[in-house]
Amino acid sequence: MAGKPAQLEKVKIKRIIGPTPAGAAVLLGNEKKTFVVFVGFYEAAAIIREINHEVPARPLTHELIQNVFLGFDLEVKHVIVSSILDNTFCATLILQQRVQDEKDEWAAKRNEVRIDARPSDCFVIALKNKVEIYVTKEVFDQVQDVSKMAEDVEASLGGEHPAGNPMGELDLDLGIEEESGTEDEGGTESEDPKFESDQDDDIFGEEPDEGEEEQRP
Repeated sequence: MAGKPAQLEKVKIKRIIGPTPAGAAVLLGNEKKTFVVFVGFYEAAAIIREINHEVPARPLTHELIQNVFLGFDLEVKHVIVSSILDNTFCATLILQQRVQDEKDEWAAKRNEVRIDARPSDCFVIALKNKVEIYVTKEVFDQVQDVSKMAEDVEASLGGEHPAGNPMGELDLDLGIEEESGTEDEGGTESEDPKFESDQDDDIFGEEPDEGEEEQRP
């Protein structure tokens, strides 16, 4: 990318702990801090499929979303873990579409759309499109640093692949939940009283200058 938006920390998925029947813990972080986002079992499975480069026989939910993006020539710019509301992580998916002129040539302009989303869905989409995952400074300052725990996990696993390590029940109670609902095997949401509804704060940093091409690594 051309540069990191202001007030955002770039992070990566370091490891998935689980999944277990209760879900999984996604370890996100950088050299400064590592923190945990809890996701449901099926959401974790989708992330693990992407990390392992597995392609389902028929399109599942995230493949459907990706095909819509491709069909309408929408580019995933990046994703942001944007806020914590009522002890729930909220995320934002940043999309952009090039504006064509009457000759179907690029008019050096872009339409940008910001979509409120679950972090787990954003993680899958980011992995599919090989784009960056960011966290707002507000969220990054609030989350508990579990870098030492992550190092212990890495040491115990001896550098094994970061996806899908069965670790039994997770002894982590950080007071922050991720989802407002979990998907059953058929892809529909089921209610869970421990999950709260989520919304989004509009904190995204600087916008690129009009006509500026962004470079992906």
